[in-house]
Amino acid sequence: MSSIQIMAIDASGAIRFVGEVLRGATCGCFCPMCKSPLVAKQGDTNEWHFSHEASQERPECEAGAENLARSLGIEFARELAERGALVLPEYRTSAGVISAWLDRSQAVEWNAQISGPLAWREHPPKSKVVATGALDTGAAFALFVQVDDAGVPQVDDQPEHCAYGSLVVSAAWPSGTRTREDAMAILKQTVSFRWRYHLDTLGLRAAAQAAIEAEVSAVRQRTEALQRERANAAGRRWAEIGKRLERPYDVPPVLRDVGQQASPEPKPTASTLPSGTRFPAYPGHALGCNFQFFRLGADEAWVFYPMDVAFINEHVKMANVAQPLPTKLWAIAPVGGPREGWDECFPPSVGSADAELGIYWVRDHITAVTFLSPRSKGTHTANDPAEFSNR
Repeated sequence: MSSIQIMAIDASGAIRFVGEVLRGATCGCFCPMCKSPLVAKQGDTNEWHFSHEASQERPECEAGAENLARSLGIEFARELAERGALVLPEYRTSAGVISAWLDRSQAVEWNAQISGPLAWREHPPKSKVVATGALDTGAAFALFVQVDDAGVPQVDDQPEHCAYGSLVVSAAWPSGTRTREDAMAILKQTVSFRWRYHLDTLGLRAAAQAAIEAEVSAVRQRTEALQRERANAAGRRWAEIGKRLERPYDVPPVLRDVGQQASPEPKPTASTLPSGTRFPAYPGHALGCNFQFFRLGADEAWVFYPMDVAFINEHVKMANVAQPLPTKLWAIAPVGGPREGWDECFPPSVGSADAELGIYWVRDHITAVTFLSPRSKGTHTANDPAEFSNR
């Protein structure tokens, strides 16, 4: 493609081509921008083109070639429209949703053609409407003619929701383009139509959008149902753990058999400690209830256990709280005793640190266990916390 000037205007303002005028300064053509006389260069070696006399081109004269290309594009569009050959491509848009549940996009397109004659405007300024009319989709229509990427068309003077698009032509021409016939043949091959906007008058995009949103809603409902089921299962699991923590010790059957044979009582072991045993490192432990061990890191482990009602009544201070004292509380205590910063390890929603006793008071065992479990590298239940020493 060449950007040389193959068009100019004559004294009447009509477009003339370099191959259709006399050679040299007698061509009678002028620059469309500065109005200076032009010379028709019709040599045997270089491309035929127009040139300013004595090379007096100005920078703004380059825009003249674009303006003439646009004018020729308007002429081409009018000829197509008069023959009923101005066929528009399908309008393409899309429907879609981006959400936490689903990302989906769907192409939507429909056919829209000019219905009836177009009203053409004389000498429309750059970026302004060239012709107006209606489409068979029921929308008003505005036609623009632009050169390459000439910017966004101006539709300020058009009705609201007016559909519009641009016939796009190029200011560069193939080598050997000299006449109007040549240029029109090239436009027929290279011109393109670019849709800018079309209201969803047929409701096709709305229908596609509704279908996608229904799919998103179904995915959301399935996901939320699965999350609820998982939460309920976790709640049932931790409720069972809580029950096991409060369950009194059972004497193993083998020891019951030995007792019935009047044999000497076996020495209590870590797994057969009698009910009533106290553990000073874990104050307030309810007699006969299990401990739950949580290993959070190489140097961090915690024990969770239910507390004795009498201990609660003796030690819990419900300052400025006008409500009955709870009869069921739990505790979280650091394995190996309190260390620096131990009282900053859990949020208030889990428990309240008691610096004097070295424990966290816990009101809701489900909240505490749910907080500890996903952070735990290992967990274990036992009657005696001594069993946790090697875990």
